[in-house]
Amino acid sequence: MPDSNNKSQQIAKNTIYLYLRMFLVMGVSLYTSRVVLRVLGFEDFGIYNVVGSVVVFMSFLQAALRNATFRYITFELGKGDLQKLKETYSMAINCHVLLAVVLFVIMEIGGVWFLNSILNIAPDRLIAANWVYQFSLITFCLSIIRTPYESNIMAHERMDFYALTSIVEVVLRLAVVYCLIITPFDKLEAYAFLLMVLALLLNIWYMVFCKWKFTDCKYIKCWDYSILKNFASYSGWAVLVNGATITRTQCISIFFNIFLGVIANAALGIANQVVSALNTFVTNFTQAFKPQLIKSWANNDHDYFMRIIMSSSKISYYLLLLITIPLVANIDFLLKIWLVDYPPMASIYIIAILLYYLIDALQEPLVTSVHATGNLRFHQIMIASIVVLVIPASYIILKCGYSGTYVLIANAIANLICALGRTIYMKRLINLDLGLYLRKVVFPVLIVTVLSAPLPIYLTSLYSDSWKTLLLTSAFSLVLTMACIFFLGLDKTEKRILYSMPIINRVFKH
Repeated sequence: MPDSNNKSQQIAKNTIYLYLRMFLVMGVSLYTSRVVLRVLGFEDFGIYNVVGSVVVFMSFLQAALRNATFRYITFELGKGDLQKLKETYSMAINCHVLLAVVLFVIMEIGGVWFLNSILNIAPDRLIAANWVYQFSLITFCLSIIRTPYESNIMAHERMDFYALTSIVEVVLRLAVVYCLIITPFDKLEAYAFLLMVLALLLNIWYMVFCKWKFTDCKYIKCWDYSILKNFASYSGWAVLVNGATITRTQCISIFFNIFLGVIANAALGIANQVVSALNTFVTNFTQAFKPQLIKSWANNDHDYFMRIIMSSSKISYYLLLLITIPLVANIDFLLKIWLVDYPPMASIYIIAILLYYLIDALQEPLVTSVHATGNLRFHQIMIASIVVLVIPASYIILKCGYSGTYVLIANAIANLICALGRTIYMKRLINLDLGLYLRKVVFPVLIVTVLSAPLPIYLTSLYSDSWKTLLLTSAFSLVLTMACIFFLGLDKTEKRILYSMPIINRVFKH
């Protein structure tokens, strides 16, 4: 099947570009996070995280519209209707600019009041917190405007551009850190301002590239109510889950601030940064297969569509598991190396959040398949209903005096319930063979996890923290996990392909 082979090669090539991007971004992110925490201190770092959580509280609207933009641009590319593609792209830009203006006004009115009246911030840092809020709000609006350009690039599968962009972004982020160290102004205010400038430069970069490169997808003066209706309908259902997820995440951050203080916010911020960096291993892979998943649905290529779901579900999970086990086994030593001083609860927060993301990694292809169909209603209502229950549960847990760890574990359990409900629903939506899915995906990942995780963690507990322990246990963990994946986690077809071609992304090829 030549066409299928070409698709698989494209996924493999895109993944390579995205992994180059990942290593650059992750390395700089870990370094800059350490410097920023040291320069700002625990209190200011916690203030930055909790103020930022107020700003992104409305980002569920952006996320919903982003999903709609990516889906419809990719879908039109798959169908090959160039005129409809230009109209869809142009309407996406119009809608995002309008959304940015509306949210700016709303957040200026409501967000400032919430910041000054509700949040637990020391009076002597309140002025700085307000400046951070203003800069963060502008940064957020710039990210909204950038969204259709990012979606356009992703739909065209130009992952090489992301690698190039990462080099530019890495240099600029290092410049931000250097300026933060030498600036005579308030460090917290300066940090938020510099990130705003960085966002503006990235917007210009994306706009110039899209205008120069994509002749089939240029902005035209257009206001099509039918496209607007499609965006609104799709986003309206998408906003349920995005809104519930963002609301839950930000409520947890605010509850931590109210019940546990800014040090707990700092620990939560560190945990989210670490897990976010690790999750890029999965994100890069999912970004590579998403366009092909949507295009195969648009072309009614059901066999290839199902092959992507089965193989990518396992690979997404394995990619995160490979780095999760040595990280969990050596978490305290790694935090000491990275940050030297850190809030003591950060390590257990990281472990609890990783449980959540492991479930997400396994489910990401199914989530993408829902969006590919465009039939979101039942799925979004079901998932949103489960997610919002975490909010009162989190409040009750903290109100009763339990630690923040229990909140994060409850969040992971809720995600597991979402995964079970989604998988069962896929039988009706895309005719997923549940028995086949259990045999090819669920059972292999459970067996690999059970056999590969306990022993490295146990061995690490027998020895004191040191570089020697870190290197030996990490090497042992990687060898053990990869052996379990190869012998127990892959089927015969996937093994045969790995024998002939070492790039794991070629598992989509027969």
